[in-house]
Amino acid sequence: MKPFAFPELLARIRSLFRRGHPAATVQMHIADLSFDSNGRSVSRAGKLLDLTSREFDLLEYFLINQGSVVSREMLVRDVWKETMRYTSLDNVIDVQVGRLRRKIDAAFSTKLLHTVRGVGSVLREESHE
Repeated sequence: MKPFAFPELLARIRSLFRRGHPAATVQMHIADLSFDSNGRSVSRAGKLLDLTSREFDLLEYFLINQGSVVSREMLVRDVWKETMRYTSLDNVIDVQVGRLRRKIDAAFSTKLLHTVRGVGSVLREESHE
C-alpha cells in the first residue's frame, strides 16, 4: 500500500532467501585429507592447513571433481566465475594450483594433486604422475 523502492524490495527478498536456507555442511575426504566447507577448514593427517580463500575454493572444486581431470577452462568458468576471457588467466591459475599443491602435498609422502600434461590437473589418491 505504501510507496516503496523496488531495489529495497529486492534486497529484502534476497535477505529472506539467505535466512531461509541454512548452509549445508559439506565434508569431503580423500586419503588423509579432510575438507569442511561450513567451518572452511582443511586438514591433512590431522594437521590443519592454512589456505587462502581462492585455494579453498580450488580444493573444493577438485574434491567435487575428484578423479576427473580439471582443465584451466573449467577453473576459469567455475572457480573464477569468468564467462569471457579477455585476458589470459593461465599463469594465475598455474600459480594458484602450484600453491595449493605445495600446501596439501609437500609435507606428505602420498601426493594427491597431479598434473596431466597438456590437459589439466586431477585430485586422486593414486601416486601416478
